[in-house]
Amino acid sequence: MQQVTYSYTLSQVREIYNWADDLFRPLMEFITDFEHYNRIRRSVKDHGCSLSDILDDSDVFEHDGLYYNSDDWVVTREDNAEWREDVHYCNYYEEYTSEDVSRVYIGREECYYSESAINRCGELYYYDGDYYDCDALSRHDLVVMPDGDVEPINEVYYWDSDGEYHYEPENRYTRSYHNGGSRTKRFTDEPKFYIGFEIEKEDQAVKESICINDFEDETNNEWRKEDDGSLNDDSGYELISPTYELLPDKIFEDIESNSLIVKHINAGFSKERCGGHINVSQDGLTGMELFDKVKGYTPLFYALYYGRVDNSYCRGKKINDLKEHNEKRQAIRIHYNRIEYRIVSAVPNVSVLKWRTRLIEFIVNNPTDSPETAFYNIMTSLKPLLTEVYDTDERFQKLLERVIKYTLDFENITLINPNTNQ
Repeated sequence: MQQVTYSYTLSQVREIYNWADDLFRPLMEFITDFEHYNRIRRSVKDHGCSLSDILDDSDVFEHDGLYYNSDDWVVTREDNAEWREDVHYCNYYEEYTSEDVSRVYIGREECYYSESAINRCGELYYYDGDYYDCDALSRHDLVVMPDGDVEPINEVYYWDSDGEYHYEPENRYTRSYHNGGSRTKRFTDEPKFYIGFEIEKEDQAVKESICINDFEDETNNEWRKEDDGSLNDDSGYELISPTYELLPDKIFEDIESNSLIVKHINAGFSKERCGGHINVSQDGLTGMELFDKVKGYTPLFYALYYGRVDNSYCRGKKINDLKEHNEKRQAIRIHYNRIEYRIVSAVPNVSVLKWRTRLIEFIVNNPTDSPETAFYNIMTSLKPLLTEVYDTDERFQKLLERVIKYTLDFENITLINPNTNQ
């Protein structure tokens, strides 16, 4: 579009001025040059100023030659004119700033400081998005921990021995549930199978025989001793072993060399609440792949620990249901990297734990996905190990009968006991 330019004679300009109203005349006198006119024009258009406010010097301020409505605009500490809603007020500098601000408690006062102000304040402590000075910490029931973190005072413990707060009681005997990962102990350069034990106990005397820090020191931080909500609060603990390479002689050489570990494994227990979960893995296989190799022995586990088959913490299921549902509290739980035999009952002592370890060793070295093949192994190559516990013909035959029963009940497979022709 072509721009149209108008030219006026001096007499015409004078005539326009004479006709002008009370606003136009002061404006004409106020404007010093064309650039000044453009700045006023931009201020009216962009900054919400009115001509009358600019001329009266009310509700406006000038910054870098432009005029701003003081109700909506401010000059920040960084010397920029900013829309008031886009910046923050810093109580420390008593100025607006384009920096973000955080809530800061100084004694009884609640303030908002920019990051640069916080850095200049000296010792402030951070907790849950806010900052506190020392006085404000105590007023808000917060304490500084030895590692420098801040915690609510009712969630930590004061120790008389060192006058500091800690995350656990001074005389704590266990760690909290699942507190930390398991260590791995290898005995060869190329392990194939691994095993780990979760041993639940209820024995207050043994539990309180040593504080947890000393327990961990004396077990080289390889064993864990934890709370478990399913056990008695006063006497219960769960002992968690390292993940051992599955070599029974080496494992129990390690265990029996430490009398403290032996004492905790041999401690008392309740049949109703305590269990002895066993975790098994094979290098290079997922938990599901390993289970598919050894699942034929599932009825044997039900027969060995038949008192727990209907327990809500380790309920027995069909093999396919164990795989498809894979619930937390089923007899055998299949994790991404291991199998967890939850149905295994409480560990009375080291000798029983050793026998169970040899049983697992046999199963992974003689895997089968067939209950029929597993039953044949039970009556032949596995029999010498089983008869160490089921040490009379009558006891062994009752074990076989339970294997037959659970194979039929869960898998609808009929097994024949050749000793009874049934």
